[in-house]
Amino acid sequence: MCRSNVQATGTPVHVVLGWRQHNWREVSGQLTRLIGALIKTMFGWAPTGNTGGANVNPFKPMPIKPEHARAIELAGRRRAQSS
Repeated sequence: MCRSNVQATGTPVHVVLGWRQHNWREVSGQLTRLIGALIKTMFGWAPTGNTGGANVNPFKPMPIKPEHARAIELAGRRRAQSS
């Protein structure tokens, strides 16, 4: 669930930066990723650790640094406790 939130907040940033830099490949790649992220999240297909850049395969899982994994785990626990 957290991955979809990251994609939802990260994609607009990539699109805006791409637009400002006239990087149309980044803009089109991010818009494509946004549609793909919506579909993949619905079916639970979102890969763990993917950075979300247009130059990265959207299906490729990537390693998560141990300190980031701990932060994600703690956030999940807090979210579960508050529900």
